Amino acid sequence: MERIWVKIARLSRYTYLRIVRIKAPAESIALGLALGVFAGALPFLSLQMVIAAALALLLRGNVIAAALGTWWTNPFNWPIIFPLFYLLGKVFVPADVTPLSIGELIHLPLLELLQRGWQWLLITTLGGVIAGIPMSIVTYFITLRAVRIFHDRRAKRKLERQRRVLHRG
Repeated sequence: MERIWVKIARLSRYTYLRIVRIKAPAESIALGLALGVFAGALPFLSLQMVIAAALALLLRGNVIAAALGTWWTNPFNWPIIFPLFYLLGKVFVPADVTPLSIGELIHLPLLELLQRGWQWLLITTLGGVIAGIPMSIVTYFITLRAVRIFHDRRAKRKLERQRRVLHRG
């Protein structure tokens, strides 16, 4: 069990360093990551990264950070996250949509599947937007602070190295 925590810690550190080492202004990185987190909350599984990159280009966020931000929703947690977003969206939509099992998905006629699928998609999208907005706001401010701290420390180390070189020469 300890090994998995070590792997999670390493992955977290690696992801943190990938984000803070992006050569861009802190605001751009934070906005890009926040837009990626927002797009990751949308149930458009194959389009999340495209949506995040388009939003980043439109709002002048960092596209790389936006793409990285979508990875918080991955195939391992889709079965958990999207039903939660569906339940959240259903709170605000009075429509009566019955959940579908895998067996029903296989045997439903195409028209009925499309009708039910669109209802599920709209409700889950609403839930994702409702959850994605506060998550992306929190992500923006945490990332902005982390990137600024990292950039400040890197600038101080560079200045110290330059001072040492000048004192030697």
